[in-house]
Amino acid sequence: MYSPYFNKNEKLIKLSDQLINDIKKKNAVKSKAELWKIIGFVDKYIDLKFRKICNDLLERFENFLIVEKLEADPLLKSNLLLTTLKENNLEILIDKHISKTSTIFKRSIDVSSDYFLQKYSYEKAIQNLKSRYQKKEDVKKYLDKESFNLLNIHIDAFYIIEKLRRAIDTITWNKQFKTEIEVDIKFIPQLIKGIELNKYPAIEIYWLIYKMLTIENSEEVYFNLKEKAKKEIYGFPKSEQVEIFDALFSYCVQHVNRGNLDFYVEYLGIQDWGINEELILQKGILSPTSFRNYVIAGLRIGEYQRVEQYINKNIHLLESTRQDNALNFNLARVNFYKKNFNETVSHLNKVSFDDIWYNLNSKSLLLAAYYELDEIFVLDSTIESYSTFLRREKSIHDNYRKLHLNFVKFLRMITKITNPNTKKVQSLKEKIIAEKQCINKQWLLDKIDELPN
Repeated sequence: MYSPYFNKNEKLIKLSDQLINDIKKKNAVKSKAELWKIIGFVDKYIDLKFRKICNDLLERFENFLIVEKLEADPLLKSNLLLTTLKENNLEILIDKHISKTSTIFKRSIDVSSDYFLQKYSYEKAIQNLKSRYQKKEDVKKYLDKESFNLLNIHIDAFYIIEKLRRAIDTITWNKQFKTEIEVDIKFIPQLIKGIELNKYPAIEIYWLIYKMLTIENSEEVYFNLKEKAKKEIYGFPKSEQVEIFDALFSYCVQHVNRGNLDFYVEYLGIQDWGINEELILQKGILSPTSFRNYVIAGLRIGEYQRVEQYINKNIHLLESTRQDNALNFNLARVNFYKKNFNETVSHLNKVSFDDIWYNLNSKSLLLAAYYELDEIFVLDSTIESYSTFLRREKSIHDNYRKLHLNFVKFLRMITKITNPNTKKVQSLKEKIIAEKQCINKQWLLDKIDELPN
């Protein structure tokens, strides 16, 4: 803002300083009339003039963002400079810049579609220089048969990658929102046949993602994609790294939801990778849902130590206001699976019930722990108070209310069975199996099976 290139208006600087200072200190933004005086006007407030100053400030800010983005993209920056040198007939600088840009491309680790687009633009600019500087040997040396072939290959690579990315987006959109948008990539397989995929990892990776989403029994494709992605991930910009991670992660989730035990291990591994590479994080924050799902998946396959390490290692990645509840609730879960029921109760007693999700799930887990500890008097009392809460609390969604009420109902029925007989127990078991809206169904069924005959 202080650069004369961006701004020569002192009032814009004062307005910018005031707004930035208020934002940083989280102060309420001052009124227009107050800002009018702060930036140096002594005459009566004129709204049109003030709006013009605000608009000018916004334009300077937008130009600043453009320059910052350009500075972060050396390939685009070099291509724009080459074009500008040509337009201004700065022949003396062209050869030097061609050599410098060529080195930048050679050293780049980028394998994304944008790399191929910029490489195409660069080679096209070199070819366009030929007619103007036909006699210049310093330019002619950059022109050969290979450069003309690469021009076609690079524009094809850009087209293939972007076409596959759009197809993948469309397929994902169709699955999520039950739409029927058509995906036309009929030319892509033919183009891919003429390319050595090992030289173009981005094409291979997006082609594998597309196949993983479109063919049945694609587990082998998934494992090939995972191996390739982990090897090449650093050649992609962060946004595309996240795309590739999301494809692998979503595939694991689908198989976990189908009960495929092999993919529970894959799910844990992919999420670990996503955390290490910061691909699953949003501005450095891990969502509570991802955190909980990892714990659930690990516990279901008996990875107790791995889950406990995950909790203690990654709890700091959650928002600070969520950390205490997440830590205690998930450690309670771990201890429940390990049959350390006193530890389960101890951790649950540290959970704050201000959050309705933690309120419901902590109390349900607490009931199960009391049952396992044979604390029947405490259990009966807690069931009564919890049932009343579930019926009266208006903030509970009806579906969640029913899920938890049915759990409480069936648990109470189990506790009332003092002299079990086969017919009575079997009848209750069938009711639980038939009820679609009930949490912890498997645990309830296990408790019925443990009843004495």
